[in-house]
Amino acid sequence: MKRSRLKLFKTTSLTISLLGVILILITIGVIAYIGVSSLTSTVSDTVSSGASYDQITSLQSQYANTSNKYLSLNEQMINSNDNNLKSRYNEGKLKLSEAKTTISSLETNNELSDEEIKAKVESVQNNLKEVNELYNQFAS
Repeated sequence: MKRSRLKLFKTTSLTISLLGVILILITIGVIAYIGVSSLTSTVSDTVSSGASYDQITSLQSQYANTSNKYLSLNEQMINSNDNNLKSRYNEGKLKLSEAKTTISSLETNNELSDEEIKAKVESVQNNLKEVNELYNQFAS
């Protein structure tokens, strides 16, 4: 009887020890998974925001080039007597102003989602494209 109790005690303690080791391993695995997933999320957010900054820098360069070209027509427009031409020129200046405002808002607001950033970038690109088209019409 004493031996069977001893054998039962050994088996029970061995089972409990095995379950303890398994639970510890599962806990370590879960903690490692959470740590790796949060690190991956942080890295992907950083890479995403880096690409956004590159886009903003590119937009600033495009804006500067377009603005310089377009504003070089200023004296011609001042001396022109055609009100329709002046009106279209002012429309282009307004588009440039909208583009500059949007670029500034992208630079200062760090809490925008990727969709919002893409929409604003498209808006700026469309404004700059329209201004370039107006420039080409005036230059020809």
